[in-house]
Amino acid sequence: MKKVILVDDKVVYINAIRNLLQKLGNIEIIAEAQSGEEFLEIIKTNKPDIVFMDIAMPDMDGIEATKKALEIYDDLVIIGLSLHEKQNYITDLIKAGARGYLLKLSNNINLFSEIIENPTKKIYYSSELEEKKDEKKIILIADDFRNTLDLIAHTLNEAGYKTLKAIDGKDAVRQFNGQQIDFLITDLHMPRMNGFELIEQVKEIDQYKKIPILMLTTEVSSEKKQRAKQLGITGWIQKPFVIYKFLKIISKIMK
Repeated sequence: MKKVILVDDKVVYINAIRNLLQKLGNIEIIAEAQSGEEFLEIIKTNKPDIVFMDIAMPDMDGIEATKKALEIYDDLVIIGLSLHEKQNYITDLIKAGARGYLLKLSNNINLFSEIIENPTKKIYYSSELEEKKDEKKIILIADDFRNTLDLIAHTLNEAGYKTLKAIDGKDAVRQFNGQQIDFLITDLHMPRMNGFELIEQVKEIDQYKKIPILMLTTEVSSEKKQRAKQLGITGWIQKPFVIYKFLKIISKIMK
């Protein structure tokens, strides 16, 4: 009989996980907590075998609570539960010592059964995360407007991508010298080397002939759009853009 603690600041998710686990059997839920701090107090007197831990909680998130809990019991099995697929969340939680990362909205019933039967067998992930758990795509952003450059980089970093920044086409070309780059986002109008010239040079490099390229620009000319299409760009986004739509396009192209 495995002793379990559930940690989530939303009662609805605690109830859902409790009901699922009770159906599977062979577990005893010894405590429930609605914050990282409350959880850390509970384990001072009640050591569980398994903890199912929410990631995004106020004051102390699941990643920090995991680190502190493992300082108390280094053999504790902690499984993260989250609505978020952000790569940095996944990476940081596993680095903190957790034994899994499950998406709350996935069908995880078979995984819960495996975890209860053998908590330390492996690192557990929801099926949607299996392909991306060790993956961090690298995106190069070229834009001479610093605020836009920083905004895009921050947005992509938060979404789990690694970013490189270039202030114009020449700076971008220099960064294609030997390092891995999976995706190029470029402005059209830049000093020293514009977006079209940048794309032409990148396409001449064997390693990057098929790299996905997104043009992000204020330009509305249909002739310019046709020129970009001829050069082999993957997509064209008009500035200003809506963040969630922008990320949706990036994700779709990456897949």
